[in-house]
This record gives sequence, C-alpha cells and structure tokens, in this order.
Amino acid sequence: MPHPADQYYAPNRPRDEVRAQLRRDQLRLRACQASLGLVGRDVLGLAVEPRQDEVVLHAAVVRETPEAVRDLHDIAAELKLLLVGGPDDRSDITTQVHVGLPCPATWPGHDHALVYLAKWDEVAAVDAERERERAEV
Repeated sequence: MPHPADQYYAPNRPRDEVRAQLRRDQLRLRACQASLGLVGRDVLGLAVEPRQDEVVLHAAVVRETPEAVRDLHDIAAELKLLLVGGPDDRSDITTQVHVGLPCPATWPGHDHALVYLAKWDEVAAVDAERERERAEV
C-alpha cells in the first residue's frame, strides 16, 4: 500500500529514497516541536541528522555554558519522548556541540535538516556582547 505522502515526491525516486526523505522530514518536525522555548541565547544553529539507529542533534553555540548544555539535553529528552511509538522509538539521541558560527564550511549541522539558524544580525549582537564581557574582565 503506497504511503499518502508519496504523491508529493518525485514519482521516479526509488522507494528507499522516499522513505529516507520522509524520515528526515518527520525528525525535523519533531525536533522543531522539541526545541520550542528551549533555544537559548547562546544557540546559533540547530539541526537534526538521521543515522542508522541514531538521531544526532547538531548545535552551534557561542560558548558552551551550563545553560546551553542543559537546554540541549532537554531538547534531546523531549525529542526522545516525541519519537515514542514511531519508527525511531529505539534510536539513540546524541548531541554534537560546535562552538562557533554555524557556517557551512565549519559546522557539520549545516548539511542536515536545519531546525534553527540565528539571523546574522543576532549573531553580530551576540559577538558584540561577548566582546563587551571580555572587556569588563
């Protein structure tokens, strides 16, 4: 029996590619739901990567603060709950943190399903705030 979403994808795509795209889209949706209200000021980018028996949350942060780590842990825990009963029910949820800008050249998450990406003016404001904090020390 064909999946109802098959009509929205290229009809000539192999079935395994369609299933991979559906999984990626489902994980992006669930990661968005899981991250609502939990993306702190230090988070510049968030992406989800489906792997075999694993889901990886990629985060780009200004600095790895206890608050940012706690928020990312909470997002991963919420994502795990949202995946219960689905095909990724038993998948491990891991988090990879990158300290720095979410640039395509340096942040591995940029190549995967983006959930959040800070506006560049927000990034500039965060950088300016970080410079002010350094100057005060």
